[in-house]
Amino acid sequence: MEQNKRMRILMCQNSTEGILCGVYEAFTSRYGHAWQKLAVGPYVNGDLFSDIYSVEVNTEKAGKVVKAIISKISEEAWYLVHMASEADSQEKGEIIYRFLILAFANGRKVLNAMSIPEVMGLHQLSRSVSRETQHLYGFLRFQELQNDILYARLVSKHHVGMFLAEHFQDRLPMEHWVIHDVERDEVWIHRAGEDWLYIRHPDFRQDPQMMLSSSEYAFTEWWKTFTESVAILERRNPKLQMQMLPKRYWKYMPEMFTNPGR
Repeated sequence: MEQNKRMRILMCQNSTEGILCGVYEAFTSRYGHAWQKLAVGPYVNGDLFSDIYSVEVNTEKAGKVVKAIISKISEEAWYLVHMASEADSQEKGEIIYRFLILAFANGRKVLNAMSIPEVMGLHQLSRSVSRETQHLYGFLRFQELQNDILYARLVSKHHVGMFLAEHFQDRLPMEHWVIHDVERDEVWIHRAGEDWLYIRHPDFRQDPQMMLSSSEYAFTEWWKTFTESVAILERRNPKLQMQMLPKRYWKYMPEMFTNPGR
């Protein structure tokens, strides 16, 4: 009978909760791990020998998976899964699923088994997301608007806005600030002394340059002048600069406005 089983593809929402719900459905269905795959939506390519099932997001189910990962594997495993789930990767759902099959069966010792493709794949995704997050801790630029709100436009390969919001809530707890992911139409809003809020806002696209405070205009000019004055022409190395500061981050960095080709 097993030979006649059709492959099931569980199509998950492209989010941490969506993938966790896919994992929940895969484990509780008892259909068999060998006959199931996790795919990240919204579109999945199937074939004549597979059935595609859409997985709905359910916060309670996702929470159960998180608790199971922490209690049965480790908090480190949850950290890796969480980071990997925010990666810009179509394979991340399947990688996380296969890793958890191994980890639930063997415990936390699996985390160091780098020779296993599923473990290595999870670490690679997590490391890539973590690296970009660390870069943006330093590369993200806030500008003061006329209403005294600090506004930052975010461009990133991976979905790292939430990690940045957590970081800047600790660093700027008594400031009003907004982090705007301009490509994903997502916004993280922080009121002074409160926790940040997340919203999707497709129309949140006004140009903040038209709303900058007078002091911000002055500071931006001073900052550009400073970066130009301290630069040593003979030591400029564009290739090294792009290695240390990838060009995709330049667009919203004031110090790069005047000489984008340098």
